[in-house]
Amino acid sequence: MEQRFVSFNVEGMNHVDNLVSSLLGSSLTYMNEKTNGKTEFYNKMKPSEVEQLSYDSMVEVAPSVDFPKERIELISGHVFPDILLHETKYGVEIKSTQKDSWTSTGSSIVESTRDADTERVYMLFAKLGGTPEFRCKPYQQCLSNIAVTHAPRYLIDMELDEKNNIFSLMKTNYDEFRQLNEADKISQVRQYYIEKAKAKGKYEMPWWMGGTTNVNLSFYADLDIEEKREIETRALILFESLFNVSKDRQNKYKTFSLWLCTNYSLLCTNMRDLFTAGGSYHYINGQKLEHPYPHIVGDLLNSLPRIKKMLKDPDYMLMKSIEEFWDSKYDRNNLLSSWVNMIEDKFKSQAELKDIPIRELIEMEAIAQI
Repeated sequence: MEQRFVSFNVEGMNHVDNLVSSLLGSSLTYMNEKTNGKTEFYNKMKPSEVEQLSYDSMVEVAPSVDFPKERIELISGHVFPDILLHETKYGVEIKSTQKDSWTSTGSSIVESTRDADTERVYMLFAKLGGTPEFRCKPYQQCLSNIAVTHAPRYLIDMELDEKNNIFSLMKTNYDEFRQLNEADKISQVRQYYIEKAKAKGKYEMPWWMGGTTNVNLSFYADLDIEEKREIETRALILFESLFNVSKDRQNKYKTFSLWLCTNYSLLCTNMRDLFTAGGSYHYINGQKLEHPYPHIVGDLLNSLPRIKKMLKDPDYMLMKSIEEFWDSKYDRNNLLSSWVNMIEDKFKSQAELKDIPIRELIEMEAIAQI
C-alpha cells in the first residue's frame, strides 16, 4: 500500500519542520480513522467540505503535538495554498476526487495567488470514491504532468514515483520553477513539450501555450500582403524543413502549420502553394540558369532584405521561436551567420539543392526571377 504520509526530506530538519510533519501525520491518521463505517457519507462530500474537514482535523490534533492551533488558517480559494501554517513557511493544498482514483486536476502552474510567506507546500488529497482514504505528501512529488482547462494546470497523481514528477521530467525542480515569472514558466513548459514531441518523431505543439493573441481562428488567405510577407519571412528563418525538396517532402509543412495556428490563430487551406505557387525560378540577377531553381529558393533569395533585418534585430517573439525551433547550434550575437550555416547544411543534404551555391548567392544578395 502507498504510504499515506510522506514528509519533506529536508537537510538539517529543525524543530518547525518536525512539528509540521507531526501535525500533518497525526491529522492524516485522525482523518482516516474517522472514515471507518462512513463510506456513503464521504462518497458524497463536496470539495469545500473536504477543505473544512482537513482544517478542523488539524485544529483538533494540534494540541496533541504541541502545535499552536491559532497558527492554522483556512484560506480556501483566495490564496494558494488552501491552509496556511503561519510562522512555519509551510502550507497545505487540499484536493479531492469522488472517483476511486488517486489522480485529479490540480492548481494553475502560474500560482499567481501564492502566499508570499509560504516556501513549502504539502498536498492533502481525499479519495472519496470506493473506500474513502486520505493521503498527504510534498506538493511537487505528486504533480505528474500539465494539462489545460481554462489555463495550464498541474495533474495530480498521489501514487507517483518521486523521480517521475513533471519537474524531474523537465530537468528542473519545483522551487526553481515556481519562482519564475509567468512568461518564463510558460516558455519552459512549452519547450519541454516541443522537445518531447521531437524526440518521439511527432508533429505536435502545445496550442494552449503559444504566442497567440487572437481569440478567433481565421484564414491565412484573408491577410493583407504585408502581413503575409511578415509571416513568410519568419517561416523562412525558423523552419529549415521548408527546404525538404528531396527528402521527407511529405512532412515539410507540418511544423510550420502548427506554428501558424498556435502563434497566429491562422488556418491555411493551401499550405503547399505558399512556397511553390508561380513555378520555378529561371534567372538569377538577370542571368538565365542552366537548371531552374525550385520556387522556395527564389523566395529565400528575394526575402533576404527582410530576413537580414529581422535577424540583426530580433524581437522577443522571434528570439523565443528560434530557441524552440533551431536544432543546430547558433550564436545569439550573430544570428544571421548561424542561419546561413544552417541553410547551407540543409541545401547540402538535399539532392535537388546540393549544387546550388546558396552561401555565395546570399552574400551577393542575389535576386531571383521566374
